[in-house]
Amino acid sequence: MPALLFLLTALLAAAPPFSHKTHAPLKLKCVQCHAGAEKQERATFPTVENCRVCHPSMETRDIPSQRLYKVPDFVVFGHNRHAAAKLECSTCHGEVYQQAELKVERPTHMKACMDCHKEHKASNTCTACHELGQ
Repeated sequence: MPALLFLLTALLAAAPPFSHKTHAPLKLKCVQCHAGAEKQERATFPTVENCRVCHPSMETRDIPSQRLYKVPDFVVFGHNRHAAAKLECSTCHGEVYQQAELKVERPTHMKACMDCHKEHKASNTCTACHELGQ
């Protein structure tokens, strides 16, 4: 019996990674799963409750996710500010609904951010992204 329990535990732990491509036919907006992406500084990962809307029997466990984009602590990045500037999520995240496995589309280092600001005629002053005195 312990071998069977071990096998079931291993199968549950090896759940396939989330695929945006599989969910593309639903035509969900990013904010339906990533709350706050338009109105808050940070977007969130979906909760199990989000998934249970369509998958009612989903087990109570964390959704497999791995954070791909991270900026240093001294950088102030706000999804809300970029959404207010009318930038689409795909500007930074690419066409996620065409990807079975996500990858970083735009790096988050200073040169990439400054190039994007230049391209979109946004401010490139230090205080646009940094709080001085930290």
